[in-house]
Amino acid sequence: MSTFLLTWKPDEWGYEKLQERLEAHASGEVVQRWSCGRTKKIPLGSRVFLTKQGKGYKGIFGSGHVVEGPFEEPHFNEEKRKAGKRSLYVMVNFDRLYDPLSEIKIVRSELEAFDPKVWDSQGSGKTIPEEAASNLEELWLERTGGVGIPYADELPEDTVVREGAAKKIRVNAYERSPEARDRCIKKWGLNCAVCNFHFELFYGQLGKGYIHVHHLKPLAEIREEYEINPEEDLRPVCPNCHSMLHRNKQVLSIEELQKLVHTYGGRVGS
Repeated sequence: MSTFLLTWKPDEWGYEKLQERLEAHASGEVVQRWSCGRTKKIPLGSRVFLTKQGKGYKGIFGSGHVVEGPFEEPHFNEEKRKAGKRSLYVMVNFDRLYDPLSEIKIVRSELEAFDPKVWDSQGSGKTIPEEAASNLEELWLERTGGVGIPYADELPEDTVVREGAAKKIRVNAYERSPEARDRCIKKWGLNCAVCNFHFELFYGQLGKGYIHVHHLKPLAEIREEYEINPEEDLRPVCPNCHSMLHRNKQVLSIEELQKLVHTYGGRVGS
């Protein structure tokens, strides 16, 4: 999964505009438009982090996944928009979004240890190197109280993407497809393929039908688009096992994680 840095510069797009976005997010409008600079190729499902630049404190204050784009629309800066300028945007499902004037979660000086160059990019859409992205994700989860990486294939049921977005099931687009999910579950059931956990049996009606869906082939190994076979390429897994499968740089196989569960699972509570 590729990771990109999106930016907010108060002198180009005022705080009052950002505050509207923060209030909308707090009210449940989690899918929002954001500028991606000149970057024209950002795959669906890409992980993004939002950073404040300019005067004062700088650092990371938001995260999410790309659900559409890039696409072109009038420029976000009023003066440039009046001059006929246009800008590229992506639609982002923000899982975390904080007020950068009071809640920057990772400050600029801390990011230096992950990578000395990427954080001062003059425009949105900069790729964050894989190792730096992994370290950033770990610290971000710690600072925001997260329990695991939110996966793009588990976007909320009511997520809406703009008309014209790709509809085919493509692994490298990392689309969440209800059809692919249903076919996977029809074949393999709702038990976790690793630990056998079943949400409805544990939580009753609240857990009915809930499970993550995991791509067996790591996306980084896919060099060309190909249509997936949901019955063969996907497996149902619980969120805990899903996070552990992706815990290391090298994605574990279902069998490898099963061995760890069988070896260490019985020690819980002992």
